[in-house]
Amino acid sequence: MAKSIYSLVLDDEVISLIDGMAYEQGMSRSALINRVLAEKVGYSTHEMRTRDIFRRMEDMLERSLLPMLGESGDTTLRLRSAISYKYNPTVKYTVALDSAGRGIGELRVQVRSRSDGFTLMLLQFFRLWAKLEEAYIGKTDVSFEPGRLTRRLVPHMRKDGQPVETVDGSNIAAYVNAFDGAMKAFFAAVSDPADASAAAEAHMSDYVRNNEIIM
Repeated sequence: MAKSIYSLVLDDEVISLIDGMAYEQGMSRSALINRVLAEKVGYSTHEMRTRDIFRRMEDMLERSLLPMLGESGDTTLRLRSAISYKYNPTVKYTVALDSAGRGIGELRVQVRSRSDGFTLMLLQFFRLWAKLEEAYIGKTDVSFEPGRLTRRLVPHMRKDGQPVETVDGSNIAAYVNAFDGAMKAFFAAVSDPADASAAAEAHMSDYVRNNEIIM
């Protein structure tokens, strides 16, 4: 959405109150004024729609993932989870919604570990997930390296593959929850590679079967 610079004459007292409100809400002065004016004229900005998506995601994922307080923004939502493996390594998820490139944004997954063995097993899971996606969804834009995975989110109809322009938080949350569940299931059975792969595949299968809009 295009943005321009405009000159406005406002009371100093009003600006002081706006600045205080913007600080409390973690926004810039311009962002808050833009939102207030948009609400007044009944227009939904990209940032407003994004916040609605993130609120819906938080509601859906509150049982499995927790928000990383103070680290989210107007176009990003950061969540954390933990893998039940030895020292319970933390998984950091970032959902970044943007208009650049194909789709609506991307999911970034990061897990930091000093254990070479764990990092190797995590990389094995990333490879498995990419293969499962290709088998169940088709070719996806996913890349990974030790401790990090990035996946473009490209919503489309499961039945005919037609792209979907507008999604709500439930569509994105379903994919994040499937990924997180598959990873946890994989590590719960990691001592047996066949069982670990089957457990992860079950989550992928359920995700595709139970969602009309997939990523």
